[in-house]
Amino acid sequence: MPRRWFPTLRRPLPPAAKSGPDYSLNWTPAGIDRARPWSVERAVQDGMERAVWIYKAVDTIANHAADRLLRVRPRSDSSDEPLPPLTDHPLYEAMNVKANPLEVAFILKKRASMQLLLSKRGVFLEPTFTRGGDLLRIDLLPPGRTRPVPGKGADLISHFETVTPTGELRTLDVDRVRWIRNPHPLDPYAGITPLEAAGLSADLDFFTRLYNLSFVHNDARPGGVIGIDGDMDDSELRLLRAKFAGGPSGAGAWTVLSGGNVTVTDTSTTPRDMAYETVSLNSKVELLAAFGVPESQLGNASGRTYDNAQAEKLQFWEVTMPPHLSLLAAAFQTDAGDGNEVYFDTSDIDVLRNARSKRLTEAREEVAAGVRSVRSYAELAGYADEVDDTPATRALYLTSGRTPIPARAADTQALTPAPPTGQPRPAKTLAPGAASDLPLDETAAETLHARLDDALQALAVRWTERTVARLGSPRYRKGTRHWDDRGSDDTRAGGKDLPVELVVDLATWQQEAAQALRPLVEHAAVAAAAELRGTLGTPDAEPDTVWPVLAPLLADWLTSHAAVLAEEVRDADRAGKDLAKITDTTRDWGRSFTAWATVSARRLATATIEIARDHAAAASARAGLVRRWVAHDDGRTRPDHEAADGQTQPLGQPFTVGQDLLRHPADPQAPPGQALNCRCRLAWRIQH
Repeated sequence: MPRRWFPTLRRPLPPAAKSGPDYSLNWTPAGIDRARPWSVERAVQDGMERAVWIYKAVDTIANHAADRLLRVRPRSDSSDEPLPPLTDHPLYEAMNVKANPLEVAFILKKRASMQLLLSKRGVFLEPTFTRGGDLLRIDLLPPGRTRPVPGKGADLISHFETVTPTGELRTLDVDRVRWIRNPHPLDPYAGITPLEAAGLSADLDFFTRLYNLSFVHNDARPGGVIGIDGDMDDSELRLLRAKFAGGPSGAGAWTVLSGGNVTVTDTSTTPRDMAYETVSLNSKVELLAAFGVPESQLGNASGRTYDNAQAEKLQFWEVTMPPHLSLLAAAFQTDAGDGNEVYFDTSDIDVLRNARSKRLTEAREEVAAGVRSVRSYAELAGYADEVDDTPATRALYLTSGRTPIPARAADTQALTPAPPTGQPRPAKTLAPGAASDLPLDETAAETLHARLDDALQALAVRWTERTVARLGSPRYRKGTRHWDDRGSDDTRAGGKDLPVELVVDLATWQQEAAQALRPLVEHAAVAAAAELRGTLGTPDAEPDTVWPVLAPLLADWLTSHAAVLAEEVRDADRAGKDLAKITDTTRDWGRSFTAWATVSARRLATATIEIARDHAAAASARAGLVRRWVAHDDGRTRPDHEAADGQTQPLGQPFTVGQDLLRHPADPQAPPGQALNCRCRLAWRIQH
């Protein structure tokens, strides 16, 4: 008979103590045995020890996890950069230097990581403390002989039980065991491992290799058959058969059968050897996908460019390793102490540092463009402690004149110099017997206009470039024709339209506009109201806020412009233009938006000063206050406004400007043709 080879069937060892509980199977509620298909013993014996891809995937993840330093740092309650780690914490010594007398920390972390990937029960660690409460050592308990015992009532776990190598049953309190597992969606007493999803692939990979080995080892199918019709004595038959030896060195040799006439049958013309290659390749892909380890991270980067290998490495460190490390670190959170947090340090991983370096470069460009503050960059770069949190470092600095935009209302006064005072322009005509105009600052609106214009220009750049960045983001290109062609198997390209409603982020525009403009408007309004009250000699009072009056107007403007941009992007996309052309369309919109910003800033500035003075005058209850419309006399004034020059109205009465009634220049309720780019002002006086 041909010699054949079969794998040795490995069975779990019997319980170490006959009188103790049966640990050969995993216990779960209601008698459901979830661990029987892939117990930890089978996962190691039939998986890691005989399947090369399982071994390499588990070993790679475990080596990377063991190589990371486990650190402890004070927990930060703010959004600032995390605080520096503690180097004298007992947990640092046990998890990075010496874990116990038998194992250094690297070995303990590697074994714990492998058990987390292979054991459905999870990982059981037992820390030992001194009488003073200091951490002394950490030991791994055998997952195949350790289990949680369910409790009663609200206690999910009563205690843990483990069987020592000598057969002794030990009972451990809940607070003496650190239990780590990848949580099962249904069973709180069990975990879930990659082999539960890829177990069939593991078996298929093994048996296809076994089939191939058996064929070579035993000549599972002869290369051909020679039949001889007639009788041959035994010595002649043995001599003829010896010419066609078996074994690996004679694979595919011919077989001789005694008989009469000589017949030849070729059996090698219909092989099925290629089935092994296909099945083996599919098994490899499925196993590595289950563990989340790209093949390039196993040491084989053939067939990949450098960029592709780097992308796979980045995916490995951003997708596979973080949850694995987080599960391991979370087990020691109670040992870190109140106010501290535990984490694995990945700051020296090159692909993660490259992404961070690129982000910092973009952030520096944003600072130079005036769309990010110095303080924000310092926090992102990790040296926030070197830059004080002041109005100057929180502000956005525009490239034109380095004008700061306050980040909050309280910073406005610190960043805004006192507006210069000047003599008002003499009135063109005064009614007979009327008093002179009150000496009010005529430059307040111009000063505010310059600041609002700078702020809106910076916001225009920010919104334009953010829209461009979103157009290029894979998140928004997925499913559209703009998805990069990454091969015929990439199904992420499609025929959908670009998600314009997500690319053009109107809600963020309105939020950022309010954050940048409101402090400037409120500061100028307070100053204008205080100036009028001082001129009238009335006591100071809390002025009515101006921003709620102007906010709806600004919101309408932004909604209109966002709709225009969205329509232009949508039309360009449906017209078949590529991403570069759509980007050009977006930047063209941005240039037109900056021109609108200058005009709108003037309207907001004029309306702010006039509304603030109206509110202050009404609150003063001073009798005889009248206002006079003063138009700009430079040949560029609209005829309606020129005709209204010198018109006088009591406080609270509107002015007649053309066919419209305006409460003041740049009235938010006036038609755009009467309010946009209006440079008129009101002169105040007391009519006796």
